[in-house]
Amino acid sequence: MMWDEAGLSGLQAQLAREMLSRVTAFAFGQEVRLVRGVVASPDRRGVGRVVVWDGRRLDSSVAFDVPLTDQHGGNIPSGDLAAALRGAMDDCSGRNVEEAPRDSFGIPVIDASAAVHAFVARPRFHVPDALHAAAAAFSLSEEPGEPAELRLRGFLLLDQATCRLYLDTPTSEDAPPFGVDLPLRDEEGSVAVGVTAVHAALPVLLRLGELERMRKDVHDPYCDAVYDLADWLAGR
Repeated sequence: MMWDEAGLSGLQAQLAREMLSRVTAFAFGQEVRLVRGVVASPDRRGVGRVVVWDGRRLDSSVAFDVPLTDQHGGNIPSGDLAAALRGAMDDCSGRNVEEAPRDSFGIPVIDASAAVHAFVARPRFHVPDALHAAAAAFSLSEEPGEPAELRLRGFLLLDQATCRLYLDTPTSEDAPPFGVDLPLRDEEGSVAVGVTAVHAALPVLLRLGELERMRKDVHDPYCDAVYDLADWLAGR
């Protein structure tokens, strides 16, 4: 089968969306952990259980119980839960695992409620969380009959404070994507997650030609043009 450029661009977008889930892989000590399962806690209402393992041995599995709501009854966004869980895993020692109760599958179960509530009170994101959030905003599956105005073709972490998203439009056909630089930290230097304003405003800026004011004088072999939205997001 011979693919044309438009078809290949679609495959590239699918690859970017699939790889996005690997950006924020969980770590347990020096090891990367994969998600083995997600279930509801059988003993505690409103608590989810995430089981992670090393991808090779099932006896490496550890489960973490996370509350789905905060102490006031409000829902906790799934992205916040994932970030809080990464912190809980960073703080979990081998002794914690050895002393933990086990479920009916023999998997140690760690209660991560305190870590989640502490995160909700004072969020502490990491750069991978911010990169994931920025790219995920443009990689949502299209609704039937409502094609996305912008499509994620790729993404790249430029440094510890900036990422570049490679985007195109439904009318791009076989044209190369354009790059958009987004900040991953706020003015205090803390990691900031969420680009809702960009996701909503970027198609409008593109249609009105306002994006040209933000063009950067740089060469990037992965796109035709690069636009820096850092100042726009900061209101400058």
